[in-house]
Amino acid sequence: MSECRNCGRSELHDLGPIGQVQPFFLKRVFGLEIRAPRSPNALKQKIRDIAAIPMSFFSQVTGRFAFVEMQLCEHCFFIQTKVPFHDDDIMHLYADYRSPSYNGERIRYEPEYASIAAAIGQDQSEVRTRRSALTAFLGRVLRTSYSDAILDYGGADGRFIPDIPGTKFVYEISSMEPIPGVTRLTSESELGTYSIVLLAHVTEHVTHPLKLVRKLGTYVKPGGYLYVETPQEISDQQRVELQNSASRLELGIHEHINYYCTPAVRSLLEAARLDVVAIEDEVVDLGWTTSVHIRALGRKPLTA
Repeated sequence: MSECRNCGRSELHDLGPIGQVQPFFLKRVFGLEIRAPRSPNALKQKIRDIAAIPMSFFSQVTGRFAFVEMQLCEHCFFIQTKVPFHDDDIMHLYADYRSPSYNGERIRYEPEYASIAAAIGQDQSEVRTRRSALTAFLGRVLRTSYSDAILDYGGADGRFIPDIPGTKFVYEISSMEPIPGVTRLTSESELGTYSIVLLAHVTEHVTHPLKLVRKLGTYVKPGGYLYVETPQEISDQQRVELQNSASRLELGIHEHINYYCTPAVRSLLEAARLDVVAIEDEVVDLGWTTSVHIRALGRKPLTA
């Protein structure tokens, strides 16, 4: 039986083939490209080559994409692909994430990406904004000022770890070197337990968010906290219109394969048996773009 990979419920609404799979995703994840086949007949191929010139021009306007079926969970309003991707395939996208080789290949498929490639996740405005916002959020909702261990799971070089006391670790599979004061862990066998585990801008990328959050819960000390942050990329109104078949909106499948809203984040934590301490959403200026970020903090019970 199909289930929501965010909350585990089975009340799913089919949205149809509205998931627009981007060419770079196809290439990186599956090694696939969309193009016209070549003819073994030289004359026919010559005709195709000539015809390809105007077709190439018009393709910039019309474009051709692969589409996948999407589903909306009627319990938590999470949106996912109907058929899940395999984790091993998805990992092809991130082996050299944000490195020159990644950026170079992506720019070949998306020339417009060149204007923001150097800024995403690295622009000082984004770093300051995200770090200060997280520090302020935790300062408002944590019961005490922590001086224990903090883990940023999938946190690149650790630059977004909040400015609060504690020994700081980052679990990261890419080759990024951690910033000073942060210890990088590259194998799950190195992970221990922590007072705070951060999962920021990860759940929108992974095939099974609930499985991941349940696993991370085992790395949180009893009474400790799991923090989740994710973007909201379509409005609540657009979500309702999709549910009511009143919209022709197409959802991009690229780095992000899941679509979140506040109820979905809350349900994710609750399904992982964490008590929701606080949840909020805010429009954030990252310097290179403006987006809505959802922040949520779940607390692990002292006893199971």
